[in-house]
Amino acid sequence: MNGEIKDYRQPMVTSLGIIFGFLLNFLAEWGIKNGQPETASEWLVLWVVVVALALMALVLFLILHPTRGSRDPGGYYLRILRLYLAAICTAFAGLALAVLM
Repeated sequence: MNGEIKDYRQPMVTSLGIIFGFLLNFLAEWGIKNGQPETASEWLVLWVVVVALALMALVLFLILHPTRGSRDPGGYYLRILRLYLAAICTAFAGLALAVLM
């Protein structure tokens, strides 16, 4: 990969922002409907979604940091992309748990 990290930034930030917003909306609606988590499965869903949100926030911080990745933007982007994919998979796992439980 050639270029600067700014060349890779926009699609990741946009998609994370959209998914982050939907996940926060899910938590708000889920919290209003169910109240405080009472069962182990509800706590599991809550923690998986919170971990996904934390990973997304970390990815946003890393991709928007102005000086990181200036030496090897392609390698830096690939490392962030792996973290991004982990965050997305964790988010969908949390939503799947909520639907199935």
